Amino acid sequence: MKYIKLIIFFVLLNTSAFSKVLDQAIVIIEDDVITQTEYQKRLRFILNQYQLSGQKPPQDKEAFYKQVLDHMINKRLQIQFARSIGFEIKEWMVDKSMEDMAKKANLSLSEFRESIIKSGVDYNIYRENLKEDLISREIQRRVISQKIKVSEKEIDEFIEHQSHIFKENNKYKISLILVSLPETPSINEKISAKNKIEMIKDKFISGESFASLARNYSDSGNALDGGDLGWRKINEIPEIFLNSLDIVDKGAISDVIETLNGFYLFYLEDKKEIQNGEIVERKVRHILIKKNAIVTDEIAQNKLKELKDRIVNGESFADLARAYSDDTMSAASGGDLEWAAPGTFVPQFEDKIDQLSLNQISEPFLSQFGWHILEVLDKRVQDNTEIIKRNLAKQYLISGRSREVIDAWLIELKENNFIKYVYENKKKTNRTLKENNSLKQQWDPFSE
Repeated sequence: MKYIKLIIFFVLLNTSAFSKVLDQAIVIIEDDVITQTEYQKRLRFILNQYQLSGQKPPQDKEAFYKQVLDHMINKRLQIQFARSIGFEIKEWMVDKSMEDMAKKANLSLSEFRESIIKSGVDYNIYRENLKEDLISREIQRRVISQKIKVSEKEIDEFIEHQSHIFKENNKYKISLILVSLPETPSINEKISAKNKIEMIKDKFISGESFASLARNYSDSGNALDGGDLGWRKINEIPEIFLNSLDIVDKGAISDVIETLNGFYLFYLEDKKEIQNGEIVERKVRHILIKKNAIVTDEIAQNKLKELKDRIVNGESFADLARAYSDDTMSAASGGDLEWAAPGTFVPQFEDKIDQLSLNQISEPFLSQFGWHILEVLDKRVQDNTEIIKRNLAKQYLISGRSREVIDAWLIELKENNFIKYVYENKKKTNRTLKENNSLKQQWDPFSE
């Protein structure tokens, strides 16, 4: 198509004509823009990732370029949403995330930075991409927490009818493809989406890789990752895939799954079945400082650093929790929380528990509830089957619905925000395409 040639011209060639449009806005999102420069840098960054991994970029360039721009729009919308609710990621939080990644690679932070640069990756773009991912993950966690509520009755029914889920240590490597629908699709839109997902399935059966098809055609937020959900325990697999999981063989693809958001396919790349009935429960305590109009991130963080120093110097954790913690329920008990199985707490809490030794106090960290310091008091191997089952059932029900909720939320964000594609045609006149309530998937920002 003509617009593919124009994209290649705009993005990949370094001519004098190209330099004149480097700073041109190509997408307007509310009061923000994505410029040609930003798009070019992100595209080159992604192409470099393909090269470093030894993989070839998708052959369908039109779909690939659309996927990159759609991904940038999704991220920008989430960043705007985060800003609107007063959430932001501080630079020290990005540093901490990079330190964690460096530790996993047995490198110092400076060595990790040098390894990124030596590999040919733009360090500033790498860091900005990480920051956007941190914002996106936290915002999505908050959306999931707000939109997904699980009743005791649902847990009872889950335990009764889906007891096979309690093979909680089984792991599955799954990827997905979504062909999305607008909130109120027409018959023709549903037919078109169904035909597209069937076409994708046929291409997989004919030998094309699922990852390549996801990058080319999927509307899901992880399309650029080839639809990869990574290794997941069975209670973390999207609920919409569960009924098909037992009948899909390793290396096979599911039947088309229809939902209100659109049509899904999932690919079961691999699975690990492990039998282990024991659960390690943890006993922890914490101090919480909530943010508000007066208490900023910096104030909360500094207060907790001060409290940690006081505890290290001999003051009682329990006394300080009673005096300063904003978690009134646990403060009355000196910050103590009940014995809990893995998966009971929010991910930020779980991560800290896994990282700490017994009686070690964490550095201040942020969760959706505010800033915390945390101490792991004890651990025990427990065979508390009923409690474990209920916790796992609740976590499964939440995790299983999360992907569909996030996909629907992203569609809602697009439909509720002003989005306009801007470009130049050969006559140097500006033309635009405004996103309307149906959010057409077939955007064409560079063609005449």
